[in-house]
Amino acid sequence: MRESVDCAVLVLPGQESWMRSFIDMHAGQLGGITLHMVDLGDARYGGLGRASAGSLRDAALALRRFDVCLMPVTPLTLGWTRLALANALGTLNTPILGLARDLQAAGLQDLLGLGMRDFLRDPATADDLKVRLRQCTWSRAAAPSAAPIEASTVSVEETEAPPLRSRLTADEPFRAAKARIVTEFERRYLKNMLRHHQGNISKAARAADKNRRAFWQLMRKHEIAAEPFRSAS
Repeated sequence: MRESVDCAVLVLPGQESWMRSFIDMHAGQLGGITLHMVDLGDARYGGLGRASAGSLRDAALALRRFDVCLMPVTPLTLGWTRLALANALGTLNTPILGLARDLQAAGLQDLLGLGMRDFLRDPATADDLKVRLRQCTWSRAAAPSAAPIEASTVSVEETEAPPLRSRLTADEPFRAAKARIVTEFERRYLKNMLRHHQGNISKAARAADKNRRAFWQLMRKHEIAAEPFRSAS
């Protein structure tokens, strides 16, 4: 067993305080595991001052020095995390353990299908965190396994599309599978943002950290209109 483990805690804008408190709380309790805060918008990790959907892919080389990554995920960052994992397919080799806060099972299943190795729920005990992080380092070469899903925890909104794992096939070329996955998530992400903001493109674009024109062009690309979301509000 490897005695020392270096874990990168991947931080998005707005998560700094949460993750700093998390690291302080578990300091010295993880038996040889050291947590390092990594800002995905930092230029050292391929960022340009903010975390884009390509941040994980761009940081892949720099993250090789770590044994495992811990990625906090909330309902607000779920869409970004899906796109980031999809973009990093085939590039990021460092295993990722998700730290889920207020997420339902169907959303977590999608992340596992996109390469997240495992997850645990926040708040997490030091013992739980230590075991999961070490398991991720031991199974680095293994395929990700799906976590059990309880039907009572799955919402109607999250069942609009079947989990990605069930749509991945062994005979599909990598490039084709990656392109299809990214396309599916772009469509779902755009629709979710428009639904949340009642069809207001400007507000949806700001929430997605994109300028209005770029957001509108994505809508046009996927043939998504704002009107149905306005009438549904």
